[in-house]
Amino acid sequence: MPRILITTDYLRPGDEVDQYLRTHGHTTVHSPLAGRREPEQLVAALDGIDAALVANEPLTAEVLSRAPRLRAIVRTGVGYDSIDVVAAGELGITVSNLPGINANAVAEYTMGLMLAAARRLVRSAAGVEAGGWPREDGRELRGSTLGLLGYGAAARAVVPLARAFGMRVLSTTGVPRRERSDAAVRFVELPELLATADYLSVHTALTERTRGLLGAPAFRRMKPTAVLINTARGAIVDEQALADAVRTGQIAAAALDVVSDEPLAADSPLRHVDGIVVFSHLAGQTAEARAAAGLNGAAEVVAALAGRPRFPVNAHLLPQTERGTMRNEPDECVKVLAPTGMLGAGFPESTIERGAELGADVISVDGGSTDSGPYYLGSSQPKTTRAAVARDLRVLLKAAARAGIPLIVGSCGTSGTDHGVDWVAGIVAEILSDEGLRLRVARIYSEQDAGTLKERLASGHIHALPPLGDLQPETIENCTRIVGMMGHEPIVAALEAGAQVVLAGRATDTAVAAAYPLMKGMPAGPTWHAAKIVECGGQCTSDPRAGGVLATIDADGFTIEPLDPAVSCTPILVAAHMLYETANPFQMREPDGTLDVREATYTALDDRTVRVEGSRFHVADQHTIKLEGARITGYETLSFSAVRDPHILADIEDWADLLRVMITQRVEQTLGLSQDKYAFDVRLYGYNAVLNDLDPGQGAPREVGVMLLVNAPDQETATAVAKIANPLMLHLPTPDMNHLPSLAFATSPAEVERGPAYEFVLNHVVDSITPTDMFRIEIEETSDHG
Repeated sequence: MPRILITTDYLRPGDEVDQYLRTHGHTTVHSPLAGRREPEQLVAALDGIDAALVANEPLTAEVLSRAPRLRAIVRTGVGYDSIDVVAAGELGITVSNLPGINANAVAEYTMGLMLAAARRLVRSAAGVEAGGWPREDGRELRGSTLGLLGYGAAARAVVPLARAFGMRVLSTTGVPRRERSDAAVRFVELPELLATADYLSVHTALTERTRGLLGAPAFRRMKPTAVLINTARGAIVDEQALADAVRTGQIAAAALDVVSDEPLAADSPLRHVDGIVVFSHLAGQTAEARAAAGLNGAAEVVAALAGRPRFPVNAHLLPQTERGTMRNEPDECVKVLAPTGMLGAGFPESTIERGAELGADVISVDGGSTDSGPYYLGSSQPKTTRAAVARDLRVLLKAAARAGIPLIVGSCGTSGTDHGVDWVAGIVAEILSDEGLRLRVARIYSEQDAGTLKERLASGHIHALPPLGDLQPETIENCTRIVGMMGHEPIVAALEAGAQVVLAGRATDTAVAAAYPLMKGMPAGPTWHAAKIVECGGQCTSDPRAGGVLATIDADGFTIEPLDPAVSCTPILVAAHMLYETANPFQMREPDGTLDVREATYTALDDRTVRVEGSRFHVADQHTIKLEGARITGYETLSFSAVRDPHILADIEDWADLLRVMITQRVEQTLGLSQDKYAFDVRLYGYNAVLNDLDPGQGAPREVGVMLLVNAPDQETATAVAKIANPLMLHLPTPDMNHLPSLAFATSPAEVERGPAYEFVLNHVVDSITPTDMFRIEIEETSDHG
């Protein structure tokens, strides 16, 4: 059982982080950092330790060389300059940080330091404490210029706050130009930044290039009224030069959250300088940031020990050999068999046999879709018939068992509700019993509790996606079901726990196919791109009806081929699938980042196989989970009649308008209902029902089907309105007709009660605490079904 050392002082035995690590089979050893530690103390603390969750301990080459079991180090923050990452890499130790984990906290703190400096708040408070009543004037931030040294997550989080105060924002950064996407920021070279900024805020990493970057020459370039803010690393600033610059009036002041040697030494040149204020490294220390850092750090420890760290900073330095049980060298390739676009849609059994013969490592299939509207989520009912799902599952379970490979099903039961997962699990259990198969089954539940979501909303951790606006608590309350769309991480957790069949609730279509390759160390860019291409089975082939595809993912890209030997993949067919269900054909957001295929190349290896290379994946600063929710909008009753009368068809739109007027009048006369108490829609199938005004009907149709759809607060009212419309839909003449025409209802009775109607109301994302914390995993022990 791996032993995890925890030195971060705010993490405690028995807390959520401790429980998370223990749940994943690890033993925790708490040794909180209290002041400085000597090397021998660190060596003693690391004795017998497999991974460490650390604060700012100086983990030097000497210390690391004396920790033979250590395989992973995770910083509960962003900076990692206290760790000798080169030495760690040479020793096969993965070092990870948590990029962007405290960006919001640092950004708010940065604005606080600017406000304190601008209004001389520290000096004023000290004066009051000394018995005075200072009345010095200050300066407003509005109209001043903020210079950001760096453009990482924290700096980017400062931008909207500074703009809200009316500040101009400049930045000097080494971030590639293609990633400088904020129109609110003007990017300049360092000399201009120094000369222009009223407030210079440091947000860059400490490297040999940036050590002492802000020294006497830099301060000479700055305005005498300028204020330096540093929440990054103390050693970026030459502290003696800073003290001299403030004393002599080269710059006005400095507010420092970090210093080169912490805690601040008694003989530091920064002490007793009027205009310099030093704080105790508090920028990232909020309750929210600490909770996120602890849990994300624990998740990174678990991932790193499994050989799949998400945020390694020294991956390029690790040797191509194994250290302990950790694999630093991934599998050469992973083959993903995608049998169909949706479980229950069917596929030729021969294509599954061929996929197994080609060496498939995993079978992945999507079990759901929102394409057919909100009913299936709102009612928690499957779209597919049980028999169709059972047929597909029987073929896939037998194939997975024969080949000894996992089967992954996502969005079970169409919408991925808890009931949908249990429904599919029941079918699986029946098949395993019938076939005498012994397979360990995991269920991953994705339904979300409304109360918990309202708490997350109140704390500012739920955000709207276009075109929706801010979410209101009552919208959450009104939903009959809410699911979160998981990424690959919960599926990987289930597989690592020994599951051979994973039945997932709502998941992104791509996560189902990406999970196993990512677990096996395949690069994120090719993996997510391949998963996108195979999500619909054979949709990327010359004959989507002929079965699915096999994607082979390796270190440089992926290859895709149809499972039916008579079918082909071409570069155009494969590339075109990025147009499917994406707002941008070159980018696609997943919970933990964004797939970028702008530089991808598509090459035909032969007349049926395509090779793709150049795909990239950008890890997000904040992991998010998209919410889907449906609520009842009322109850519906439907009627359908057919018009073949050429006189009515000659001016069918006027007749439909007359029908609408007559229904409205009759309902008010008969039921006393105003138009705001119910709603109805008249659709002319065969004329313009599908696109309506987007593609107006041309000329008289041969025949038209007239559908009336009534929505009301209760079923009785909806049916009453439809029955009032009944004689009109059967005999309504045009104004110039002197007889009653006879039209034709499709059914008897004409009114079909559809029950409750639903609408999607959530298009929002939640900031994840960890990639798995919103999902519940249950694994059944293997049993003999024979």
